[in-house]
Amino acid sequence: MARSITGSEAFVEALRLEGVEYICGIVGSAFMDPLDLFPAGGIRFIQVRHEQSAALMAEGYARATGKPGVCIGQNGPGITNLVTGVASAALNHTPLVVITPAVLSGAIGSQAFQEVDQMRLLAPLVKWQFQVNRPERMAEGIRGAFRAAVALRGPVQVDIPRDAWYGQWEEAEQLPAAYRTDGRYGGAPDDEIAKAATLLAGAKRPFIVAGLGAVESDAGADIAKLAEALGAPMGCVYMHNDAVPGNHPLAVGPIGYQGSEAAMKLMAKADVVLALGTRFNTFGTTPQYGIDFFPKRAHLIHNSINPLELGSLRPMAVGLIGDCRAVARQLVESIKQHTIAADRAKVMADVQAEKQAWARKHEEMSTSTNPTIHPRRALWEVAKATPAGTSIVADVGNVSGAANSYFASFDRARSFFGAGSLGGIGVALPTALGVSLARPDQPVLTLVGDGAWSMCLQEVMTAVTEKLNFVSVIFNNSQYGAEKRNQFDFFGERYYFTNLENPSFADIAKDMGAWAIRVTKPEEIGPALAEAFAARRAAVVEIVVDSKILSEPYRRDALRQPQRVLEKYMA
Repeated sequence: MARSITGSEAFVEALRLEGVEYICGIVGSAFMDPLDLFPAGGIRFIQVRHEQSAALMAEGYARATGKPGVCIGQNGPGITNLVTGVASAALNHTPLVVITPAVLSGAIGSQAFQEVDQMRLLAPLVKWQFQVNRPERMAEGIRGAFRAAVALRGPVQVDIPRDAWYGQWEEAEQLPAAYRTDGRYGGAPDDEIAKAATLLAGAKRPFIVAGLGAVESDAGADIAKLAEALGAPMGCVYMHNDAVPGNHPLAVGPIGYQGSEAAMKLMAKADVVLALGTRFNTFGTTPQYGIDFFPKRAHLIHNSINPLELGSLRPMAVGLIGDCRAVARQLVESIKQHTIAADRAKVMADVQAEKQAWARKHEEMSTSTNPTIHPRRALWEVAKATPAGTSIVADVGNVSGAANSYFASFDRARSFFGAGSLGGIGVALPTALGVSLARPDQPVLTLVGDGAWSMCLQEVMTAVTEKLNFVSVIFNNSQYGAEKRNQFDFFGERYYFTNLENPSFADIAKDMGAWAIRVTKPEEIGPALAEAFAARRAAVVEIVVDSKILSEPYRRDALRQPQRVLEKYMA
């Protein structure tokens, strides 16, 4: 039945019917009229302190729930501030609805106050765009945005000129089931599944590695069944440590930067690699611990939901396009028709031996007794003190990046949130705000370096205002450690512009209203974390770590030894 409605009402109603509970942003005159309706529409506006955080917070909420997050900003500078978070969502395949209020429709293109070409600005980053060129198309634009965000798994944009909030017309209410699906895809073609099953069944040393697609489709239990049927170790790709059940006997942890040596040694021996729900990003397969772990002669069976990713970075023997969980279930059934060549008992013995050897080595690496806190000792103590079931959000950086091997076992998907493929520093805190928003009754832990924290610390005020419950650990070594390591390796230890002069971040957090403590001794870390989690509110633990310890570089192949030609630049 048609009903009379205005532009702002159509906007809020379309969001309400999609089940939107939160919109992240900073208040602005460009959307003041619909903002006035949010409380009556059951929508909570989360006022952040920088629009970049709004996009990242909405993305964190989406990554934790699987539902699209929503962000908004004032036209012009508010939208330019959103860009980094939108880019992050694009590379993380996160459904994000980006609302970009614009200048009056009659002023578009006139260089009006606070005008930028917002459609062209975001065009390279979003999966779909819609500009509301008539008020009556408001609901159409919002419906299309959610349809595209869910189906295409990425950020989308609705651009709304200021005058589109007004006017009055009649339109019928539409529920989501009338205009979109849940975004799930089916499995791979039967003949390709048969090829893959034959190859896997004949493998003496199969290895399974799972990525984001396993997380998005909640395929962990099905991958575990497949691993059991094949007698195959199962690992995770870098930044997706929650892709398979970490407590399973065949789970061996993450490959990639500072990950599980056990996983990489076992993968290096494989004759068939089954990659599920991943594009095999080169960054995540860079050799670690001196192990070039991607086996050169192994057959690769590659699964992705995106046909453009299959075989794009590694040559494959079989390509399986389709939903990761559906494909895993297909393979489990198809494998039943084959005799398995792998010696399951021997594989299990090898897995346990490698895991035990790595556990011993990992503990030796992480239990320095120096009074100045070794970064790995800090990670070790933090991991020990973290309650079971905690969601982990890790930033980019030397210390927080090395957390890959310390938080390597999760019982459920959507529990580990890496910085993502954009690799921006300072993203973890606002992402954690979104995770905490999605899970108010569960513990959330953020791992951040001091350089990254300097870029986002203002959002502690958002956490306090919104009464969000999470713990942030700052590893303070007074430097941009990852870049300093590059200067150590390539530039004769000339540390230009990588040292930082920091205040007490704990004191600043206290001034913002958070619970906070500064730790300078290794034995203080565990008790400090226990207090922080017990506080059940925004909490900050600043750990002063040894600045002389520089972790492994992210990419040894990223730089070359410098060449100088002019005499004045020769050291």
